[in-house]
Amino acid sequence: MLRSRIWTSYQTLSQRTITTGTKAAFNNENKQEQSDKTNEYQSSNNTFNPPRRPLSQQFTHQVTNQIPPLEYIDLYKSDLVLLEFLTKENKGQIKDMGAELGTFHWFEEGQLANRYTPSLHQFDRYGQRIDEVNFHPAYHDLMKIGMRYGVHSVAWEPLAGSRNNFNPHGHLQHAAGLYILTQVEAGVCCPLSMTYAGYPILHRYLHNTNKKLTDSFPLDRILSRQYDKRCIPANAKSGLTIGMALTEKQGGSDVRTNTTKAYCDSPEEKRYILIGHKWFCSAPMSDGFLVLAQIQNNDNANQPSSHSVPSCFFVPRWLPNGDRNPFHIQRLKDKLGNRSNASSELEFNNTQGWLLGKEHDGIKVIIDMINGTRLDCAISSAALMRQALVQATWHARHRKAFGRLLIDQPLMKQVLVDLLLESEAATTLVMHLATLYDSIYNNILSNNTKEMNALARIASALAKFWICKRTPETTYEALECLGGAGFVEESIMPRIYREAPVNSIWEGSGNVICLDILRSLKKSPEVLQAYLLFMHQTKGSNKYLDAALENIEKKLLKQNLPMHMLERHARTLATQLALCLQAGLLVRRLPQTVSNAFCSSRLGPDRGSIFGDLPMDIDIDALLKRLPF
Repeated sequence: MLRSRIWTSYQTLSQRTITTGTKAAFNNENKQEQSDKTNEYQSSNNTFNPPRRPLSQQFTHQVTNQIPPLEYIDLYKSDLVLLEFLTKENKGQIKDMGAELGTFHWFEEGQLANRYTPSLHQFDRYGQRIDEVNFHPAYHDLMKIGMRYGVHSVAWEPLAGSRNNFNPHGHLQHAAGLYILTQVEAGVCCPLSMTYAGYPILHRYLHNTNKKLTDSFPLDRILSRQYDKRCIPANAKSGLTIGMALTEKQGGSDVRTNTTKAYCDSPEEKRYILIGHKWFCSAPMSDGFLVLAQIQNNDNANQPSSHSVPSCFFVPRWLPNGDRNPFHIQRLKDKLGNRSNASSELEFNNTQGWLLGKEHDGIKVIIDMINGTRLDCAISSAALMRQALVQATWHARHRKAFGRLLIDQPLMKQVLVDLLLESEAATTLVMHLATLYDSIYNNILSNNTKEMNALARIASALAKFWICKRTPETTYEALECLGGAGFVEESIMPRIYREAPVNSIWEGSGNVICLDILRSLKKSPEVLQAYLLFMHQTKGSNKYLDAALENIEKKLLKQNLPMHMLERHARTLATQLALCLQAGLLVRRLPQTVSNAFCSSRLGPDRGSIFGDLPMDIDIDALLKRLPF
């Protein structure tokens, strides 16, 4: 009798209360239909399922009031903003992706990819240099499913019978795919994002180098939906990925201070020899990289690098002759988050690179890639907010305190609704930006191309700054909803929280982005004009939004402040512009209940300073119906 009550510690790594699910799924082992659906979605040799019927009777007590494993959620159908933007006509495979990736199995794969981090192998057993990184099989599984759904390629896949006309909804489908995959695991999204953003650069410039290089690096393999993890020459692989190596120790985002040097080796082939280093290069097992370096010639031989404009080079891991390109990985970063993704320090020593574009034109060449990855930073941050909200809501639906479920507690309702508003505003902004990119790249509204370009330029910067800046605070508040259960590593919440700051740092930190916004407004009047024109179309829809826009125009934009004053208040300006843009989009796309609540709580006179501090005019009960559970 005593033995039957002894607690047995057979619980495995798979026992977590943080993976995804519906309220009823897997509660009954006889529900064969749900079981069949889950089994259909496995792409790994291992299938992860939650532990069955854990013993609640412990030696000293009975375990009660616990949250059931969140085993399945449809990441598409449960998200009302995704349903608003991705309809029957333009959703592509997003519906299938949302259903497949919402299983326990894939969330467990994400947990494993982070627990067992990448390892660097600089040499083979004979002491020969190889510079390869090994990953846990879960990482490869996640890369495989991401590429199978075309997260890296769907925006650039040509229409049938055409080489220059792309999928008219490709950027929206890319954004939605990245958003869904990030909720499962963000680390693999880095190489997929860089491949997405890097392809148009190579498509535009690589053919101007030389035939040997283009034959050895077939661009169509970048669009392949097959993941090939092997470190072999590009023309022998079934699928390719792209990375970039820009920043250095002394400059960070200030790439004009780069010291990596490029010496011309063959003017006809545009081939150069690179010597120098890179301080932060993620996904070093990519097949080719865009690299910034200073071209050395008689004109600038004695000129400090801070006065030079770097050039952009393509550096493949393997050379056209089948040899390894010297690409020395010095070490992998021990990062706060994003741990499944390898981030490295590099040295170039007689490394071959091919010039893309003109000499000293590197920033202009690579800016499109930066804009693409900056948008993806905002998308990934919106996804982290969403998954944090999912976890907080699931917990609140099942946990009791003081005689009532948390979801029935008035103050918890306030917090969850506030998190919902933040999440839906972020998702609405990034999905709208993706549709804007589709219009620009596919000339859908050719009469307004210049205006859309100008709007996209400032809107993407605002999204990168504001959404990424809000994510750490949002994810922390969601974590607190789980209490101590959200603070232990078996939960997904610590992983989301560690991931939250990274997108605000990568591709330009907050100050860098704010100064970019300021420069755009000052140097390109059409940018501000496009923003104000877009916003004035919502005039009269909400009194708080109208007042906020009037305040921006009067106090911040029309006072002819000196530059040092504008720089001092750049964050204030960027914040107000971003909030008004989000509010305007909610007015256009989501129910009035949502837009009114957002405007009141973010722009109104009674706006609070912490989550849950909402004005009294918000319809809490109506908004609760938009929660994922």
